[in-house]
Amino acid sequence: MKKALLFFFLALFSMFMAKAQKTYSVTSGEMIFSFSNVEFTDAFLADNPNAEVTKTNLRYTIFFHLGQYWHIDFTNNIGILTGLGMRNVGLISDEKIPETVGSEVMVDHKIIRRVYTLGVPLSLKIGSFKNHIYFFGGGEYELAFQYKQKYWKSHSRSGSKTKENEWFASQTPTFLPSVFGGVQLPGGINIKFKYYLTDFLNHNYSRTSSGGNFEVGDLTRYKTSQVFYFSLSWQFNTAYITKREWQTGTEVAYR
Repeated sequence: MKKALLFFFLALFSMFMAKAQKTYSVTSGEMIFSFSNVEFTDAFLADNPNAEVTKTNLRYTIFFHLGQYWHIDFTNNIGILTGLGMRNVGLISDEKIPETVGSEVMVDHKIIRRVYTLGVPLSLKIGSFKNHIYFFGGGEYELAFQYKQKYWKSHSRSGSKTKENEWFASQTPTFLPSVFGGVQLPGGINIKFKYYLTDFLNHNYSRTSSGGNFEVGDLTRYKTSQVFYFSLSWQFNTAYITKREWQTGTEVAYR
């Protein structure tokens, strides 16, 4: 699936570049409202019948999201975009998990996990570019390069906090493929929905407990950790490569 998606992106990009009429770049920021679906495995629940994921929480982030994207227009109505974007993606879960290995006593935990990623999207866009309104949809590959986990022994962010950071960690897949779609509105604002095609966490990642304590960072208890989000983005035309306009033949900057 991943190789087929990557091949499709490369083939589509090569074909469209040959027909490009005008090209320009924009810088983009993003506000992300992410949701998740987190479930324990049947085996974990069999050993710990009182354990549960009580809920998953909306996660709102604005830092640090930055993208530089290149738009390739073939006419006023059809084009593609690609580029490079960095974003902060993750999930929040409230869980009841054992206090110690094998214990029937369950302890409330609020657990936040996130990664910083570098992503390369490829998207088809259709609409009226002169009026700055169009629909877009495509896919993206993201490299997860910095992982952070923190948790509290409560369902609120009160009390002591335990946290860890790791570069190129094994707790998530190295690459996170996704599909997305949205609408670009006048004024540089766009609304997007993105769905990740793989689980956010690496469910094969295990960690040995010490002193009989249950290891919160052990991810083998999960069977599902799906992430999807809505985002509100804004774009600024910071640079352009002028092409001869197909109607007037004049050199123009497209914003």
